[in-house]
Amino acid sequence: MYDVIPESLSRARRGICPTCGAPLQLAESGRETRCAFCGGGSRLQYRLRAMESSAGALQRPDIKGATRWLRKQGSYEKCTCPGCGAEFDANTEQTIQTCKYCGAQSKLETRLVAITTEDVDEPQERTEADLENQRRDRLDYPWAVGIEQLVWRILHEPELMPRLALAMHFEWWANINHSTAHFLPWLLKHAMTDHDAVAAAISDAVGKLLCEGDPTLWPGVIQACCGVVFDTQAKRVVLSELALGKAVCVKTLIDAAEYAGSLDRDYACHALWGVNTLIGRNFDEHPVIAQIVLYRMFYVTGPVLGWALYTMRQSYLRGRYPWQTLWRAIDELGADRPEVVPHLLECFYVPPAESADDYRERLALFAKATSWGGAAAAAEVLGDPPQHDNALYAQAIAALDPWLNHEHAGFSARRSMYGLLTAQSESTAPAFDAWVKAHGEALDARFKREYIRRNKDTALLETSKPYYWDSDPKRPLDPEMERLLGVWNEGINAAVDSFRARQDELRPMRDEARKLEPPVFLRQGPATLPIKQAVVQAEQKVQEEEKRVEDKTAEMERLQNEYSQKVQQLSERMMANMTDQKLMMKLTAEMQKLSHDLQEKMQKLWDN
Repeated sequence: MYDVIPESLSRARRGICPTCGAPLQLAESGRETRCAFCGGGSRLQYRLRAMESSAGALQRPDIKGATRWLRKQGSYEKCTCPGCGAEFDANTEQTIQTCKYCGAQSKLETRLVAITTEDVDEPQERTEADLENQRRDRLDYPWAVGIEQLVWRILHEPELMPRLALAMHFEWWANINHSTAHFLPWLLKHAMTDHDAVAAAISDAVGKLLCEGDPTLWPGVIQACCGVVFDTQAKRVVLSELALGKAVCVKTLIDAAEYAGSLDRDYACHALWGVNTLIGRNFDEHPVIAQIVLYRMFYVTGPVLGWALYTMRQSYLRGRYPWQTLWRAIDELGADRPEVVPHLLECFYVPPAESADDYRERLALFAKATSWGGAAAAAEVLGDPPQHDNALYAQAIAALDPWLNHEHAGFSARRSMYGLLTAQSESTAPAFDAWVKAHGEALDARFKREYIRRNKDTALLETSKPYYWDSDPKRPLDPEMERLLGVWNEGINAAVDSFRARQDELRPMRDEARKLEPPVFLRQGPATLPIKQAVVQAEQKVQEEEKRVEDKTAEMERLQNEYSQKVQQLSERMMANMTDQKLMMKLTAEMQKLSHDLQEKMQKLWDN
């Protein structure tokens, strides 16, 4: 359920990144998008879910607006009916679908699903020959041989202390790279069943990969961690290492806490401690973190929801997002999860309207609201007109008046109206006279007191009755939500103490392991990875050239020996016939011809 896009986002062509939870802008066309915050890729999907008995209240009167992006994807999408299982074409421009086979109604949900790679192959044993080949750039292999062999050794070393010493290699930044991220699923899977000390050493790679500074590592690391953290028996050190990275890990930790909420509160609180750590470490990312936490409100429950409400109201995140974003979320939550709305209404941090047009845009929110939450939120952001304009006051009063006595939105409407009234120091705008005249003595005592204070001679109200000052009322909050606000705090403190105590227990063991130097490679050869084709071809060419030179050299030596033998024979004949001038001239000519022929043959051989 965590990948469903809230309708308020879907209508605005936005989604929630399934990897990190940050809001992202969807493409004008095509199904795939990439998050600018964490770099994770995702693909759009549509699904139908059965409607609850009260699901009719979830319908929005303005569904057909702001669906230009959905229309560009194609008007219809094949979906499976949750009632009868039949497949039919769902109209993506309509929220509520009716199955043409069984008549069951269902709600169309838009989802963004993470684009992941195929399962990572198990690391294989490598040799020093493989390492040397990679060093000499003779391998067409994407992963570092040394890292793969280190992972293989950790997975197969039978003795605990040598295995711990090997796992502690991830303390070295030289071993933190894409290869480590690639084989991380196997490391984490192994860590879940190994000794806590080994698990801590392996998990050290998680924190370093997230802090290494290369954002292309983040999606893969998060996906690898998602493979283990949704198990309350998992080693909690992984949660702590996720908390040492960037804010891209916030969603994973919140979702892990939500998963564990009803199974293991200590585990859930440890995950929430991790989110608090991320908030404290990443001040520059608070605007994005705030929106991630806000949109988790659509999914989380129990103590996790209590933590989220507290965090939005009283932590660094308060007001660290566009107030329009909070308004849209509250508008939808007013129908889907009304119990959280009063708490979120306390999270607004809105500057005064800068102009009359800006103020009118805020007034327009009342008409755009699709739930009482949206109207209450509009009252919270309204504020005072930028100038003393009776027309603006009249519009503001007209927008607030219908909500003054509403069971849920009334508090915000009355507070906003009270603010409008008290902002006028000496006399009230004529619009207030008309409002007071319409309601008379039925008005709340606080309104009558402030109106009379500014209009002492008014005939619209009874002025002889004293109205004493009373403190501003407190917003009524859902008691169950208030209880949950306190549950998580105690749990986080217990989780922190337990984790730190265990890490202290493991420290002597890690110190002993540092004294060991188990070998990473167990064999020198033979090589297990094939030489890349280009290198093979180049080496063949070198060998062929060497053979050609060798053959040429041998032929030259043969010709030289043959020439030497013939010259020797001619020299012997010349020595034996020194007195025969005619024969001497003939032998000399033959010797010169042999020399000339040898030079021609050597030159021809050299040229070839």
